[in-house]
Formats: sequence, structure tokens, C-alpha cells
Amino acid sequence: MRPRQATLTWVAGVVGAAALVAVGVRGLPAATSPAPVAREAAPAGTTPDGAARASADDALVLDPSLIRLFDYWLTTVGERPLAAITAQAGHDLDGRLGPHAARQAKDLFARYVQFKEALKAQHPAQPVGRSVDILREGLRRMLALRASYFSEAESQALFGPQDADASAALARMAVEQDPALDAAQRRQRLAELDARLPAEARAAREASLSVVHLEDAAQRIRADGGSEDDVYRMRAAATSPEAANRLAEVDRQEAAWKARIATYQAQRSEVLAAPGDEAAHAAAMGELRNRLFTADEQRRLAAYGG
Repeated sequence: MRPRQATLTWVAGVVGAAALVAVGVRGLPAATSPAPVAREAAPAGTTPDGAARASADDALVLDPSLIRLFDYWLTTVGERPLAAITAQAGHDLDGRLGPHAARQAKDLFARYVQFKEALKAQHPAQPVGRSVDILREGLRRMLALRASYFSEAESQALFGPQDADASAALARMAVEQDPALDAAQRRQRLAELDARLPAEARAAREASLSVVHLEDAAQRIRADGGSEDDVYRMRAAATSPEAANRLAEVDRQEAAWKARIATYQAQRSEVLAAPGDEAAHAAAMGELRNRLFTADEQRRLAAYGG
């Protein structure tokens, strides 16, 4: 995880509802034509995220890490045929789990893929009303569709924390967008919501918001024509010289990361547009990812188109 991502963990959670709905509506990218099945399910040069575990009696353990593993395998949809990814995932599950748990996991993966495909085909909710109302309706539709593929117990085990984050984010958005509340009432309602959070979540939120306020101040300085030295002095006064140095390093890393992502996206388009079959494209994409990113960094490429 890059430094700014670690610092803004709670802020990412605040927009979790929007992200959850957006991912749900998008579903899976369009599948390509069939290609030969390779031996490994993981995208070339990457370390699998998530986990598939079984109990002592070879029953599949259901938790969010299993969905992270499924999503990791699905990052190459669009570059490789879905049938090939599914076959490779099954091969990987056979290697990770005993026979009974592997069968359970493969059935779950098949249903997850069907769910994602159904989400892709689902017509989005009409954009009427406040953004929180639109997101709430999109989330309701997604959860209703998900119930067609997973039992209530399965959904709670696999998606429970994600659903809780989305609900908490929507609750905050509803307060922030309520026109009947004045500023004092809004602060009180938000404080009441914060008080319901677990202690760890409250601490993460407070730490993240302090960084957000510093970032807002830095952006205002830059917008007013201030220099990076001005930004540094503001940060050092608000925190400490050591913290200001760390934030300056984060800025440099962020700029370098954005430059690499821009290079990757441009070269990815060239690779996928070049002549060749799916196997050649997959090999070229693996080489490109390995050249530009470490194995840990490659886990995050799905957010930029895979």
C-alpha cells in the first residue's frame, strides 16, 4: 500500500458506498475469445491477494479474503477469456484446498462470476434526486440481485464488512446532503454517527481527517501561487518538521506513481491493439507490468484498467 493510501484509509471508506455501487453496476468487462489454459491462475508476475482456506473437516471457510482472491483472478478479464480464467482458478483451488472445499469454492466462484455478469447487464438506476438517494437505490438494487446468487449467511460472511462500510458512508452522506439541517445540527448528527463507530474506526477517521485538512490547505496554497516551500512551512507548523518531510516525500511518490500509471495506460493500449492472439497479448501485458511495477504494486492495477 502506498503511503497516501495508508493514511487515507478511512476517507476511502467514506466513499465506499459509491465505489461499491459503481463496481456493482460495472460488473465484468467484456470477455474475449477463447485461449489455451495456462497452469497458473494469477496474472503474470503478481502475488495473489486474498485467500482460500478450509476447516479441519475440509469445509470451505467463507470470509471476505475469498472474495478478494476471486476479484484478483478476475482482474485479467478483458485481456483473457473468462473461460480460461475460470479453468485456471479451478486448477488453483484444487491445489490450495482439499477435494470437498475445492468443489465448494469452485461453485462459489461460478456464482460470483454469474452475479458480476448479471450486474453488468442490469440497467442502472435513473439519476433522480440527491446523489445519496441515487447511491442508496443503486446499492439496494445490487443487494437484491446478489440475494439471487448467495444465501443471507453467505452474503454476511463474504460481504458483511463491505456492506457495513457502504451503509455507514450512506448514512453520513444523507446527513451532509440534508437541506433541513443547519450547520450546527449537521455537526451534531455526524458526531452521533461517529460515536456509533467502533473505537478503531473512530481513531482511523480522526487521523485521516487531520491529513485531509492538511491536504486541503496545501492545495489552497498551490492554487494561490504558493511554492512547495510554502506548503512545507505550513505542514511543519501544523505538525512537525519530520511529519512535513514525510508528507513531502509522499507528494514526490504520488507524482512518480501517476507518471508511471500514465505510461502504463498508454503502453497497455498499444499492446492490446497490436496484432496477435490472446496468449501473445497476455504475455506482453505480463512483461509490461513486470517492467513498470513491483509484484506488490501490480495488485493495484485493477483500479486503472487492469
